[in-house]
Amino acid sequence: MQEVTTMDDVTSVAPEHISPSTEAKPSSPSNGRVYVSKAQDVVSSMLAKGSAIRQDAVNKAKAFDEKHRLTANASAKVISLDRRVGLTEKLTVGISVVNEKMKSVDQKFQVSDKTMAALMAAERKLNDTGSAVKTSKYENLPCNTVYLFSCLHSYAD
Repeated sequence: MQEVTTMDDVTSVAPEHISPSTEAKPSSPSNGRVYVSKAQDVVSSMLAKGSAIRQDAVNKAKAFDEKHRLTANASAKVISLDRRVGLTEKLTVGISVVNEKMKSVDQKFQVSDKTMAALMAAERKLNDTGSAVKTSKYENLPCNTVYLFSCLHSYAD
């Protein structure tokens, strides 16, 4: 009833008795469901085979790496270079310096405190606005909506 073609691990399933024009226009809703079901079966089969092929490729790549020790050699060279140049230590010191500078700027300009205060004020205003919108009557909804968006816009700026 179906024609199954397999070439180089690729499978194609096509109904023999259905022409392309018949496939595009199912004669009844149940025929359409049958085509959808068949299509889902074909797609799930292709995904399963693709997963198997992908896993096989990963296994072959791992075997190749283990045979030629590419990852181990690359890691050893990076470690050796790091020991000679001292890159890890330099990066650690650089990160510490940047962190200290950021702390001093934050303490000088109180960025964290001001940001937290602004966020808390915005949250209070949004809660108040949301409560006002919820408790209002429906005839005032357009006015309340405009008020809500104007509040949000003022905090976004």
